[in-house]
Amino acid sequence: MSDSNFIGQSKVAFKEGEIVYRKGDMAQNMYVVLTGKVRMYLGSEPQGDWSEELGKGDFFGEGSLLEPIPRHHTVVALEDTEVVAISRGTFLRMIRQNPEVSVKMMQRLAQRNRELSSRVDAEATRGARPRQQPASVSLVSVISGRKFQILAHGALVGRYDPNTGIHPDIDLTEEDPQLSVSRRHARILCEHNRYFLVEEHGVANGTYIKGERLPPGDARELRPGDRVGFGMVVLFFEKPA
Repeated sequence: MSDSNFIGQSKVAFKEGEIVYRKGDMAQNMYVVLTGKVRMYLGSEPQGDWSEELGKGDFFGEGSLLEPIPRHHTVVALEDTEVVAISRGTFLRMIRQNPEVSVKMMQRLAQRNRELSSRVDAEATRGARPRQQPASVSLVSVISGRKFQILAHGALVGRYDPNTGIHPDIDLTEEDPQLSVSRRHARILCEHNRYFLVEEHGVANGTYIKGERLPPGDARELRPGDRVGFGMVVLFFEKPA
C-alpha cells in the first residue's frame, strides 16, 4: 500500500459531502484513506445513524476483496478527502510483491471480527433481560421545546448544507431563522458516559456554555441542566441520572 507508483495511479479525490459509494451498490474496490475523513452511514442516504468515522490510514469496503456483494453502508466524505482505490486483482498483486500487506489486512479484519463478536454477545446478553427503553441524552430547545437526541457515539451540531448534502446529527436549521449557526458548528463527544462539547474550526458566531464562550478546539464537559448556545440558538443539555 506504500508503493508510490501504485498510489499515484490509484488515488481518487472526493469533495466534502461527496458520496464514495451508496448502500446497495455492488462492491468493486476497497479504499484506504490518504487524507481527510469519511463517515459510514447505515442507510442509503448520508444522514441519520452511522457506525464509524475513518481517517488517514484507515480502510473500508474490504468485503469486495472476497466477493462482489452489495455494500452495507453509505460512505460520504466529511471533508475534502483522497483515497486509494484497490481492486481484487490489484490487491492480489500487492500481496505477491509485499506479503506484509496481507498480514496487516488480516490483523485488521480479525480486530473488526472481535469487535463485531463483542457487540453480538452484548446484544444477546441484553436480550436475555427485560428490555427497557433507554433514557435519551438530548439538547432541548429553549424556544420550541424540541428535543434533539445525542447518539451514543456523539453528534455533529449545525445546519443542513444543500451544497454538500450533509445533514448534521443535530440539525438546528428550523431553530435558526437568523442563520447564526454554522453548517458545521460544533461536535458533542461521548466518552465513558461523559459528554464534551468542542467547537469546529471557522465558526463565526461562537459556542457558549452557561453564557461563557467556548474557545475553538477546547473540549468542555456538559453537565445536566447546562445552557448551551450555538450562535443565537439556545438549548439545555438533558441527561438522565
